[in-house]
Amino acid sequence: MAKVALVAALLALAGCGWFAERWEWNQKLTVEVLVDGETVSGAAVSYVRWQEANALDHYPTAYRGEATVVDLGERGLLFALIGEPTKYIAGYTLHEELGERRSDYETLYPKIASFRGVREVAREAYPLLVTFTDIADPATVRRVDPDDLVDTFGPGVALKRVTLEITDEAVTEGEVEAVLRWLGEYPETPLGRSPDSFAPVFAATVNNGNFVRR
Repeated sequence: MAKVALVAALLALAGCGWFAERWEWNQKLTVEVLVDGETVSGAAVSYVRWQEANALDHYPTAYRGEATVVDLGERGLLFALIGEPTKYIAGYTLHEELGERRSDYETLYPKIASFRGVREVAREAYPLLVTFTDIADPATVRRVDPDDLVDTFGPGVALKRVTLEITDEAVTEGEVEAVLRWLGEYPETPLGRSPDSFAPVFAATVNNGNFVRR
């Protein structure tokens, strides 16, 4: 009976992830923008962790970091947000090069964790891009079309490319808080609603945690 109890306890611990294999890496997202023919860029490093399937056949995951900020000068600030896609962007970007399907987590993610290098992110894997019409008012958040930055920032502005690097650099801290001083401590809190006709619904779908998650 003691042996049965011990085995049951070990299985329970395994189901909780005590002995599960984990794959983790830091990834740097860089956004390059052309402004009147000159390239400006911003970059941020996030941490991603995946764990092998548990007893429920779920793959526990985690991430932390902050959004990428690109300063366009008088045109404003462009943000590439973090969130659920943060955990998948490396798989989208590297799976073909590493010879794996995106769904084969237990063979793909160990390879990503040991990979080092910079690769361009495919258009379909871009993070959500946003800006603010009033940087002091979170409810003025506005979606930015990566194929049409002119519509948001005016003539002469275009997205050049987005790159991802699996890196040994430390997770970025403090850059977003320096420009968004209203950020709260609760990541699930939505940015709110805006009086214009477009932003109310969108502002309610963007959270503090899309800008900073520790």
